[in-house]
Amino acid sequence: MTYSSKAVANYFLELAKNSNEHLTPMKLQKLIYFAHGWCLAIYDRPLISETVEAWRFGPVVPSIYHEFKVYGSGNINSPATELDIEDLSLDNLSFSTYIPEIDLSDSETVALLNKIWDIYGNYSGIALSNATHLADSPWSQVWRVDTPKGTDIPPELIKDYFKKLALDKNN
Repeated sequence: MTYSSKAVANYFLELAKNSNEHLTPMKLQKLIYFAHGWCLAIYDRPLISETVEAWRFGPVVPSIYHEFKVYGSGNINSPATELDIEDLSLDNLSFSTYIPEIDLSDSETVALLNKIWDIYGNYSGIALSNATHLADSPWSQVWRVDTPKGTDIPPELIKDYFKKLALDKNN
C-alpha cells in the first residue's frame, strides 16, 4: 500500500515518542527517504505517494519540509495534519483537519518502518543526510549547484540504488 508522506512521518514521530527520542525535520526527512528507498527495492512499490526532490542538503519530500519547517533544527512536537475539504460549494465551504496514519493491519509496511527505525533511528539528521550524499547515491546523480529547486529524483534511480545496497550487503 502507498501512503502519504505525512502518514509515514506520523508513524516515525510515534515511534520516537514511544522511545523517548526526538526527531528534527532533517532526521524525519531522511528516515522517510530511506524507508521509501527500501520499500522500492524490497517490495518493488513506492512507500509514499509523492516524489522525492533533490535539494541542496539532500533528498527532500516537499510536503514534509513545509509541514515541519517551523521547527528549524529543533525537535518536532506535533503530528503532521492534512486538510479535508468536506463541501466545495462557494456558499457553504467547509473543511477540517485530520492526522494521517499508517494502516496498522498493513503488516508489511509496519514491519518495514519498524526496521528502518531500528537501523537508522539512532543516527542524527546530519549523519543520515551525509549518507544520502555518498558518491553514486540518487541525490548525487541528480543534484548540481545549478539544479533547479523541484527537480525530482526518479523512483527507478532510488530503487536501483537501494537494490545495489542490498546486494553489496549480502556479498
